[in-house]
Amino acid sequence: MNKPLILIVLFATASCARTLEVKNQDSLFENCMKTFQDEIKCREFMSSSAKEIQSEDEKREAVLAQLTAEQLAGMKLRKEIKDTLPGKNGNFVREYIGSPDEIKRGGDREYWVYKRPISKFSSDSPPDKEITVIFRRSFVEKVDYKKP
Repeated sequence: MNKPLILIVLFATASCARTLEVKNQDSLFENCMKTFQDEIKCREFMSSSAKEIQSEDEKREAVLAQLTAEQLAGMKLRKEIKDTLPGKNGNFVREYIGSPDEIKRGGDREYWVYKRPISKFSSDSPPDKEITVIFRRSFVEKVDYKKP
């Protein structure tokens, strides 16, 4: 047979075999048992990796559960943020709502993403899921949000 063809097939098979999708603890444990075949090691691994396989929503719920009534009452209203930030620079934004959880860049824009709860619609509503501050040429162009 053709040796380069065999090498390509082996490489493709090996790269596919390395990719395991882990969606929950059961599948993680099964993958561990297939790989190591040692239940003690897999149990230890499961206990150390429980927090790592939480989804974004589960992590958010855990953070919201830890918020006190005072912290919820002290959050800024979405309308205040949307009215105050346009035209301001990055230093003002950091002082006003804090450092972003994630910074993305695309084209001539920079996106500061706040995934932690920092704002809400009204005094009795739950916090917004996410706030994104969009900068263009170092100044805030727009503020986007995701409703709870």
